[in-house]
Amino acid sequence: MATLRAGVWAGMLCALVAAIPSRAAEEQAAESVARDARAPKRRLTRREYEHSLRDLLDLPGLPVLDLLPEDGRAHGFDRAADALDISPVHVAAWYAAAGTALLAATARDATPPEVVSERLLPGAQDFFKLAVLEGDAVFLKDGRYDAASLPLVRGPLPHKLKHYEAIGLFPYPHSVGVFRRQGPADHFALFFTSFTVPRSGRYRLGLSVWSFHWNKGALEPLPAPEAVTLHAADRLLGTFDAPSLTPRAHAVDVWLNAGEQILFTAASIPPERVYQRPGRAAEYVGRGIAIDHLDIQGPLFDAWPPKGHRLLYGSTPRPDTKQVLTTFLSRAFRRPATAAEIASYTALVNRRLKAGDPPDKALRTAAQAALCSPEFLSLGGPPGPLDDWHLAARLASFLWDSLPDDGLRTLTKRGALREPAVLRAQVDRLLGDPKAARFVDHFLDEWLDLREIDLTTPDATLYPEYGPALRDAMLAETRAFFGELLARDLPVATLVNADFAMVNQELAKHYGLAGSAPISSPPIHAPAIQGAAIRRVTLPPGSPRGGLLGQASVLKLTSNGTVTSPVKRGAWVLRELLDAPPDPPPPDIPAVDADVRGAISIRAQLAAHTADATCAACHAAIDPPGFALEPFDVIGGWRDRYRMLPAGAPAGTVAEGEAIDASGTLADGRSFASFQEFRALVAAEPRRLARGLARQLVVYATGAPVGPADEAELDAILDRAAATDYGVRTLVHEVIASQLFLDQ
Repeated sequence: MATLRAGVWAGMLCALVAAIPSRAAEEQAAESVARDARAPKRRLTRREYEHSLRDLLDLPGLPVLDLLPEDGRAHGFDRAADALDISPVHVAAWYAAAGTALLAATARDATPPEVVSERLLPGAQDFFKLAVLEGDAVFLKDGRYDAASLPLVRGPLPHKLKHYEAIGLFPYPHSVGVFRRQGPADHFALFFTSFTVPRSGRYRLGLSVWSFHWNKGALEPLPAPEAVTLHAADRLLGTFDAPSLTPRAHAVDVWLNAGEQILFTAASIPPERVYQRPGRAAEYVGRGIAIDHLDIQGPLFDAWPPKGHRLLYGSTPRPDTKQVLTTFLSRAFRRPATAAEIASYTALVNRRLKAGDPPDKALRTAAQAALCSPEFLSLGGPPGPLDDWHLAARLASFLWDSLPDDGLRTLTKRGALREPAVLRAQVDRLLGDPKAARFVDHFLDEWLDLREIDLTTPDATLYPEYGPALRDAMLAETRAFFGELLARDLPVATLVNADFAMVNQELAKHYGLAGSAPISSPPIHAPAIQGAAIRRVTLPPGSPRGGLLGQASVLKLTSNGTVTSPVKRGAWVLRELLDAPPDPPPPDIPAVDADVRGAISIRAQLAAHTADATCAACHAAIDPPGFALEPFDVIGGWRDRYRMLPAGAPAGTVAEGEAIDASGTLADGRSFASFQEFRALVAAEPRRLARGLARQLVVYATGAPVGPADEAELDAILDRAAATDYGVRTLVHEVIASQLFLDQ
């Protein structure tokens, strides 16, 4: 439903929590008028709900996203009011998520929990032990293989793990070298099984790792670092460099949730199953990563009881219920709670106390009802100019996916937020906060479809170079690139034609940017760009990598696992960059995909397809941008010819197919002979690019599309941004300063 059905909502909530009297009548009255608003009121998305709970209760890593139903999408975004329905399933999920959050914020003891400080040795973990016994990992001591502990594994060992534990082989007190990472549909996973997180909170991790070239038992240097990752559940905790033969200690503060275990992955090496090779570790030649230990310390708290607990229960032994609820509700509702609301929630607490609930549970019941109420879950005000409270809420939602913080609340109380200079300063402050990474991630996930990066898995025979280190770097590049444009207010044309890229060692190798430099004598050549950290790199003239169209993330998500599709890529360019979304294809027209066997070219297939006049008109606009991107394969690698599996050849045979033709003629008659020429044509229309980006920002920020009546205001945004060549940060500022944002 496009707008909030408050009466139905309140009825469902009452059934679940025996909740407070609702504001259904006034909500329904507002609903009848809200139809005239440009942007209807909407509910929070699941991301906004999670981040709002995290910030409200000071639980930075609270995981409730999986408790909530997937959000619908309209106009390209999950924040569009048109797609954000409300059902009993949603209410039940919010109720469960709120309960989880409130319990997590509750400090049950008078003193902080004991800080755990442990050193986890890989040779004491069950999965590492099994890897050693099978030959997928080895014992290392003092920088070499520890033959005194276990002879090199050449084949199946005669006993099971329990036997080797009984004779004292484990726990092994030194380092373990790993030869493989987990691959697709692979059960190989190196968990630290001896440690389970005892309590949710902030922990400090210390990891020591290094890398080596394994040559049948000998450790040799590598030309560049390898990369490892640590995960908790599905969350990436960090990516770390493992330099050649020299241990490096890494330290990172992370949020861990009770019950989680930590997973170690040798992310940059192949998913080689050494245990299936003749001779196993004794005959293996390839890269390896050594882990010395993982230190863990926590949970760590800045104060006790924590901030979230004090918000819920007050800071004194006998808090005033009315005062506690006033503070909590005013923060949760993004405005001062009314006297009637405070009285209603206070009455709910008193009812629970009379029913026998202890005071903390009674307060949690009231808080849980508030976190499932329309006042917490809805965004937007009555039609017309937003008051300062609704403006602060929209601003925090736009740039932080969350609630207003103390800074915004203070300005709002003074009635100063709408002042242009104040509003501009607050936008810069919010964008300068680490929480602005939520905006970059969420906006790009929706606008560029980055959320679909894992919908396909590249064929391992055609693209053996693809792995988790490259996949993670793909996403990191695009996010860092947009962050660079935003931070430096770079012209919008930089979106497609930049003289720099945001890369790390893995991407530099993938893009052919690595270069070489001797690091020893005799010379071992190392890539000039080393390490897992993303950094800005100036590109050589003519490089295809400057801008979104040359980024592997975009090129992968617009492909499938084996072939590229000019139609899919061309439609993406028109829809996401050129402000000209194509009409959907007729339902009875089959898709056109390239032939991985190379029997017929994609151009020939499309030529036959567009012989039908019904198809020709749309494809005249869609196909040329897609043809321009054909020099990029399904994982964004540059190619001069198609990579193919020849018909009739032995399984696993890869060959070069037809040469790539990247030429085309745009619907307006302009021609190009290469990807670089096409990119230049796109960059030559900065106002068109700016219009497309501004339109996307408006939908994301307000939850409503830009309609015909809004086009003049969109033009005004562009006119004001023209002086900076439509700088990306300027466009964000001008969208926020526009009536499209300031009005409901």
